[in-house]
Amino acid sequence: MRSSTETIIGALRILANEIQSGDGVANACIQEAADRLEELCSERDMYQRQADYLVERLGETQMRMIDAERICNKIYIARNISLSEECVVSALAEIDKTYRTQNDGN
Repeated sequence: MRSSTETIIGALRILANEIQSGDGVANACIQEAADRLEELCSERDMYQRQADYLVERLGETQMRMIDAERICNKIYIARNISLSEECVVSALAEIDKTYRTQNDGN
C-alpha cells in the first residue's frame, strides 16, 4: 500500500520537528525534503490543470474541425448539384434546339 504524498510530507515535517540531532542538520535536511516535495506536488497540480485545459481546448478545436468538414461537404454537394442542374438545363436546351430544328425542317 502506498501512502499519499500529503501523508509523506506530513510525516517528514513531524520527523523534522521530533528528531534529536546535535547540529540540526538532519532536521533541516528532512524539513527541506518536505518543502521540496510539497513544491513538486504544487507544480504537478499546476501542470495537470494546464494539461486538462489543453485537452479541453483540443476537444473544442476538433469539434470545430468536424463542423467545418461537414459544412465543406455540404458546399461540395451543393456545388455538384448545381453543376448537375446546369448540365441538365444545358442538355434540355440542346434537345429542345435539336427538336425544333428537326420539326422546322419537316
